[in-house]
Amino acid sequence: MVTGSPPGNGGDKWDMKGAFDILDRLPVRISIPDPWQQQAIRSLVEGRDVILNAPTGAGKTFVFESLIRGRTLGAGQQAVYTVPTRALANDKWREWRAAGWKAGIATGDLAENLDAPVLVATLETQRERLLAGHGPRLLVIDEYQMIGDERRGLNYELAIALAPPTTQLLLLSGSVSNPADVAAWFGRLGRNVEVIETRQRPVPLDDIPLGALPDQAPKRVRNFWQRLALGVLLSDFGPLLIFAPQRRSAEKIARKIAEALPDDDPIELSDPAL
Repeated sequence: MVTGSPPGNGGDKWDMKGAFDILDRLPVRISIPDPWQQQAIRSLVEGRDVILNAPTGAGKTFVFESLIRGRTLGAGQQAVYTVPTRALANDKWREWRAAGWKAGIATGDLAENLDAPVLVATLETQRERLLAGHGPRLLVIDEYQMIGDERRGLNYELAIALAPPTTQLLLLSGSVSNPADVAAWFGRLGRNVEVIETRQRPVPLDDIPLGALPDQAPKRVRNFWQRLALGVLLSDFGPLLIFAPQRRSAEKIARKIAEALPDDDPIELSDPAL
């Protein structure tokens, strides 16, 4: 319980519980940014580029969303949010449109509302727009660890190098161990950048030795990683997130795992003909 002394009342205590009960019933919640989020927002508002490293789920995207909700973009200015895949671009586009934002999308197979204040794009698509002279007011590069990717890293480097001085950069990642090296490169490009890092995790990580997982996979599953995934699921440590280099590979892995898992609750079809 929080108590305080109302002014001019001789130090009598007041009970704030009723006020908190009212707040709990309100349909609107007030979000107070964490210190590292406040620092990132402040740096961007003051005109600096920001390299932001924070664990998955910590709230990196909140920094960008706060800038947009705070209407920091001037008339006719645009913020471009780039992601590595078309699926992620579609998800973000739908999410922000559902929130009432004027958002467009630019991917390899979809281009809509390209002049919207917020544009979601795949990185390569935005690189082409930069080559054509379309430099936004703010360019966000989500999952910037892709700079180190053998196949796509050059595109990320080009997008950053092509960004004009009038474009601010916000780089987001949860898995880059050397952001200071990226910042040093920014400095060589003549950019004013600040690195902001936090290790604060909303959900703590638990380490489990591989040897502690029982090998419960059927013998017909011979692939090491598929057997490991089955061990995790059959030991009730799911849900499980697996990264695969291609969609085809992800579908193959999912199919193999599904075939090997016991079907304790099969779905009965209402039409026998099906």
